[in-house]
Amino acid sequence: MKTIKIKAVEIIGNCRANITLDDEFQIEGMRVKTAGPCNLCFMALGNLPPIVSQLQCGNHFFAHASCPDCLSDIDHPNHVVFLLGHADKWELCQAISEYCRLCRNCAAEPVSARRLTTEALRYQKEGDYEKATEKMTAALTELKRIVEVPH
Repeated sequence: MKTIKIKAVEIIGNCRANITLDDEFQIEGMRVKTAGPCNLCFMALGNLPPIVSQLQCGNHFFAHASCPDCLSDIDHPNHVVFLLGHADKWELCQAISEYCRLCRNCAAEPVSARRLTTEALRYQKEGDYEKATEKMTAALTELKRIVEVPH
């Protein structure tokens, strides 16, 4: 089975389990492992197994998942968005995730960045994940030049 890394990449509202953007863990087989202190939430963990299973099968190498809204009786959303990805392609997973997040804040995707993402996708299809990571990272750099990065 493939090792799947999981990291919080966006917190919408307030997380009752105090998950932070620094929290990262991984699934090795059927075991949850952390490299150090990490906030885990049983509500979030309960929502991830189907996606982890799909990633472990190898059909895809990354995905996003959101935990269930913890406080559904309140007028504003409260949940965490997680990035899940193959450990051996983690840098590429993170670049794609951040690129997608920044595109939401962008009026128009720059042509230079779009060209680089197209090249990255071609390398992914060819199985050259190192070159895909290089192109995706360059595309992210191009996008960051025009988008104000929210803190």
